Amino acid sequence: MSGVVIPASNLFSIAAGIVALVALLVFLNAIWVARWAQRAAYYGVRRDAQRTANRRLTLSISALALAGVLLVMSWALPGETDQSLPPPSATRAEAGVAVAPLALATATFDVTPIVATNTERTATIQPAVSPMPQPTPQATPIPEPTSALISVLATPANVSTPPVETQISPDKRLTLNAIASSVDANGAPIGVGTTFTRGVETIYIFFDFRDVPPSALLRHSWFRDGGSVFFRSRRLTKNGQGTEYVSWSPPGGFQPGLYEVRIALGGVPQFVANFEVR
Repeated sequence: MSGVVIPASNLFSIAAGIVALVALLVFLNAIWVARWAQRAAYYGVRRDAQRTANRRLTLSISALALAGVLLVMSWALPGETDQSLPPPSATRAEAGVAVAPLALATATFDVTPIVATNTERTATIQPAVSPMPQPTPQATPIPEPTSALISVLATPANVSTPPVETQISPDKRLTLNAIASSVDANGAPIGVGTTFTRGVETIYIFFDFRDVPPSALLRHSWFRDGGSVFFRSRRLTKNGQGTEYVSWSPPGGFQPGLYEVRIALGGVPQFVANFEVR
């Protein structure tokens, strides 16, 4: 297998392309979050989503600037050509040709006289060649640890896990009963209607409940002309069926406008009450 050396200018160009692609993806995500924020029902959700979109837009602009810097650096570097490394087989062949003369040059010859008879003496020439190096033995890899070795890292059985909060069923357990401007001594609504005069001190939203889970979180959010003006949460500790209400008394009384009250139980929307103040 032959290796290829990639020039530094090409590496900067590739990095610039990758960073530009990431910047484009972040920019598209920021646009999607901004459009989603415009359709959000709650003011707080719209505000947080818009902040997230702004941060991602800034990140995409920064990434695009970084891609431009990398592209300029790739242009500034001198042109280079790819250099391919010689294949290992050719390297070994060339190394063998170089080693062969060296082995012949380092060979030594021992002349050992041998006496055959009193009148004849011969000499035997025995070349002494240096032994070839033996290949280095390959190390045997150590196998991965088994589950028996890492079982001590598992969570002990006697360690308790935190309880998971029970999700309230999304069934409609609250229904709108009446919108009133006052309450009598028995808790019944007075001044029921959907249109009230400017300066009314308190508005009461009466609703019927049934089979409410114990200590369910009741949240009522008030909006005027589409903007959030008040919200509050409390535990609804009621059993069976009955009638309950929520109210709001703004400082200086209610100002003219179209009002919307959204009621949710355990994070599940239940109903919306609408009225007008003139």
